[in-house]
Amino acid sequence: MVILTVTTCTQSTLKQTMKKILSTIPFLLAAALFFPFTVSSQNFYKEKVSRNQYYQVGLGLGAMYADNAGRFRGLDVKTGPAVSLTYGRKIHSNINLNANLGYQHTRSQDQDYFTPQVIDTWRSTGQAVGSKNNMIYLDLMPTLHIFGSENHTQRKRVNVYMGTGLGLLLNLNEETRLEANGPARSNNSRIVGYIPVKGGLSYRLNLYTDIAFEGNLLMTFSDQLDGNEGFNRFNDYPVSGQLIFRHYLNPLKGYD
Repeated sequence: MVILTVTTCTQSTLKQTMKKILSTIPFLLAAALFFPFTVSSQNFYKEKVSRNQYYQVGLGLGAMYADNAGRFRGLDVKTGPAVSLTYGRKIHSNINLNANLGYQHTRSQDQDYFTPQVIDTWRSTGQAVGSKNNMIYLDLMPTLHIFGSENHTQRKRVNVYMGTGLGLLLNLNEETRLEANGPARSNNSRIVGYIPVKGGLSYRLNLYTDIAFEGNLLMTFSDQLDGNEGFNRFNDYPVSGQLIFRHYLNPLKGYD
């Protein structure tokens, strides 16, 4: 009788356990179906909030159209490093507003590049026969994108953009002049205004990142950045070509 009672109790307990397990299966299936929907909904909401702000960094080479820089038309000029840092914000489906901070180093051609007649003229008028320029510039510029988008997820794979604005440039340079006692070097600083002109071709790497190639022309209001004026037709214009890395910021976190 004891053995029969124990067996009966064990079977009863087993049945109750199985009923509990079977009763939880519908809840587990519902949770399994609902969880991906919840994650998907969260991702949908996350991407629905447009990433209208971005930063970008650029690195490349630059030169300057200047009186003692050489023949720019034949690209017979010396190049130097050019870097930039930009904060941008979308203000329209096709228009961004950019604040750009950049640095560019340029230098003039060697003295023996120019004819003796040109050197004699510069000596007699006190013009610089050589210069080394360290230019720091800051500008504000709206840029127009050919293919617009309302949301960062709608960006085209390839896009073309261009822009112009206003800026200030600080040039810290070393100028060399020829005097009776030989070459004389002096350090100078100049602040000039300029109109930046930019054009670029961008490629979307992923949902949040672009790379681009960008060309920049700084049309300054001065012909004295290189310490020499009047030899060329126009003012001194720094130019550069840079490879750009652009990342769109998460408005919910500030960075992602």
